[in-house]
Amino acid sequence: MSGYEKKRRTIVHFGTDRVVLLLRAWNLNEMGYRVLNVSDAVEAVKLATRRRVDAVVLDLDRNHAEVALVATAIKRCRPQVPTILLAEETALLQRAHELADALVPKRDDLGMLITALENLLATRIAQPPKMLP
Repeated sequence: MSGYEKKRRTIVHFGTDRVVLLLRAWNLNEMGYRVLNVSDAVEAVKLATRRRVDAVVLDLDRNHAEVALVATAIKRCRPQVPTILLAEETALLQRAHELADALVPKRDDLGMLITALENLLATRIAQPPKMLP
């Protein structure tokens, strides 16, 4: 079954490298996801907490503190929304488990991100996300 034959899931994709955001969004769109790219931390939190989204992908690039703040704010407001952290450094991945539901090394192919998304979304089907007032 292709990504277009199932319900299109909406993903907030946060990172500061616009080229990487566009490339990953294109790939995720091809897999059937609707991707909302955002490179501003405040806007990322607004999108993830005020709109119905199925998951959040946080690209841990240059500004680690900003990504941590975004992840913390989203988890505080919408803890049921799956969050995936993409990082280059394995040391950051090991201590980032408190910020995200899944951790994916950037060096892995897109398939690892898709697998993490599908696994997290499958576990959330029984409990659909609730919007906070």
